[in-house]
Amino acid sequence: TNETRNLLSLDSDGDVILECQDQDSPTTTAFRVSRKVLQLASPVFLRMFGPHFKEGNQLPQEESPVVELKEDDASLMNIILNILHFRSSDDNYGMDAERLARLAIHCDKYDLPKALGPWISFWFDKVETASASSEELGFMLLAAYLFNDIKKFREISEMALIKTSPGFEDNWEEQDLLALLPISIPDAMSLRVKQTLDNIETEIQDVESSLRLSLRSYETSQRLCTLCGRALPEQAKKCHPCYNTDLPPKYCTTETRIAEYFAVLRKVELWPTLQPFGACSVSDIISRITR
Repeated sequence: TNETRNLLSLDSDGDVILECQDQDSPTTTAFRVSRKVLQLASPVFLRMFGPHFKEGNQLPQEESPVVELKEDDASLMNIILNILHFRSSDDNYGMDAERLARLAIHCDKYDLPKALGPWISFWFDKVETASASSEELGFMLLAAYLFNDIKKFREISEMALIKTSPGFEDNWEEQDLLALLPISIPDAMSLRVKQTLDNIETEIQDVESSLRLSLRSYETSQRLCTLCGRALPEQAKKCHPCYNTDLPPKYCTTETRIAEYFAVLRKVELWPTLQPFGACSVSDIISRITR
């Protein structure tokens, strides 16, 4: 085979070798590590190297027993093991949302959130959130959930409620990683997104009723071209596009106010409401309102 093996010594006096497979290549990376360091950091490693597990029984029999961690990604374990052995470097932690979620899965597997606590905020800060897609927000939410970071989970949830569109949960279901989120989380978020959009839609539609309650009519400081309907300055003598000189005063009435309101909604693509409120996120709707 073309498989190669790299050995990284994180502790020159290490008494265990952990072997992990690189995710994107046939390379196996082996880490010489300290059993004691891992046991202090992780209850899982504490049990793994105890007498009741195969890995633990190897220790008295071999000078540097090799423990295969076949399901673990070498690049992510490299980050974790370097930190636990106080060999961390900022250069190692280029991070995106999906990588953060995969890192959180590894940390959760070995029950490391407490040992890696200070690094969790550092990793989150490395992830770009301003332009995050729905899936990326899902990955970050999963990471916060697995890291048991309540503050970050709340923060990302609030961001996702604003930035995700109706039906986002269908896209999340197609992502194997996001299947690790309890179904109650996307279900609750989907309901909140729908309720928020429904409330905004109702507010927009209720403006018409408010406008109808105002029966006052008055003359404005503009003139109206009777041919093309353009509103012109009060001092205008002629509508230049159509050469019309019949320019009576423009009046503001209940009907004109309602008509102009819906014209504005159409211009920003919020009327009819069915399409935008069925497909847009809350932030998209707010952006159109504030244009």
